[in-house]
Amino acid sequence: MSPIIEVKNLNTVLGEKKIHENLNFFINAGEIFAIIGGSGSGKTVLLRELLGLINPYSGTINILGVDAYNQKRRFKNIIEKDIGVLFQSGGLISSLNVIQNVVMPIKEKTSLKKDVINELGLLKLKMANFPLDSIFLYPSELSGGMVKRAALARSLIMDPKILFLDEPTSGLDPVSATLFNDTIKKLRDLLNITIVMITHDLSTINSIVDRMIVLLKGKIIAQGRVDDVKKTDHPWIKQYFQINN
Repeated sequence: MSPIIEVKNLNTVLGEKKIHENLNFFINAGEIFAIIGGSGSGKTVLLRELLGLINPYSGTINILGVDAYNQKRRFKNIIEKDIGVLFQSGGLISSLNVIQNVVMPIKEKTSLKKDVINELGLLKLKMANFPLDSIFLYPSELSGGMVKRAALARSLIMDPKILFLDEPTSGLDPVSATLFNDTIKKLRDLLNITIVMITHDLSTINSIVDRMIVLLKGKIIAQGRVDDVKKTDHPWIKQYFQINN
């Protein structure tokens, strides 16, 4: 596997507050990669930087061979065509039903015919294991798990190469979370996409994550395969993974 994302010497300052200090990590193509850390460690800010929404103070972010901040026009094209995002809340538009929400990005960005667009929407909903007898429901009529699956289908509609997930199993009961994790892993294997997620869910980390970084107070205190990170002799990691000495 070759790196699809590379972050080098990343420093982030918002206002007068230092958020990140000298972050260095890479993500391989086809991986499920997790960003974990304590509250206020800078996970969400890092995700926003990876999506080009916040500029770092210094350092570089390279995604799909493009420098996010020195090749801004090319990077904007990558964000629109090659990256999908599943927001923590789902981010569905309340005035649109499920199928309308799912196809909205491809409807706005392509000139495909309506029947083709709808077929693609149904395909992505099926991939996300969304019940097809509920595609005309509105977000307020959906369970939490259905919202997540509809939002997942929408994030896949443009056939992204990289999928960013923000707390994908938050708010789900353990059974729904397990089923959602299984869906994510199957999608990675089926579509050969790279998945980057912020998560605090131990079951997610233990069941589907390949590699990870651990942020604490804006610094990376551990990175690598999950089993290797668990061996790190750091109090926060031992407490997080409930490892007894």
